[in-house]
Amino acid sequence: MPPGRSLDLVVLLVWLVTESLGAFMLRDWIVSGGAARAWRQPRKAEGMSLPVLAGHAGLNLTGLLVWIIFLLSGVKALAWVALGFMAPAIGLGISTVAIWTPYPGGRPKPDERPAMVPDAVIKRALEDDALAQRLVDELLERNLGQPSPRKVGWSLRPLIPAGHGALAIVTFLLATLAAIAAA
Repeated sequence: MPPGRSLDLVVLLVWLVTESLGAFMLRDWIVSGGAARAWRQPRKAEGMSLPVLAGHAGLNLTGLLVWIIFLLSGVKALAWVALGFMAPAIGLGISTVAIWTPYPGGRPKPDERPAMVPDAVIKRALEDDALAQRLVDELLERNLGQPSPRKVGWSLRPLIPAGHGALAIVTFLLATLAAIAAA
């Protein structure tokens, strides 16, 4: 390898780590049934969009392949082409953050949501102390009698998408510097 190409290799290494975190999140999404839900209900307002996710992954993988070809061939224009694929991939990735928060879709499913007390019953309970006491007792019994859906302790899972995003930005900045240095 010619001297002065170490930054190019650092970009490749950081890019591969970023891709591996993305692949891990994609695997979790597929295993948890997210892909099947998105396939069955493509126009649903909530949930991951398959075209956005495919565009994000496809553009980024294409950019990575172009970067590898740049490393092997030394054609300087390919570094800029790789950046051209990476920029919209990052944009699509940012658009998934709002959809995929909290990772990996920690929202309760419709059948797991707690039963709601109708407004008419609440209004009556505000006027009747005995009914209010009974509703509070039932609520406490129902909620305290069930195990907590959250596990106690620390979880590093939220760091995965944060690390993926931060590494994507670092990759883009380092690749830009490497492309400028190659020119």
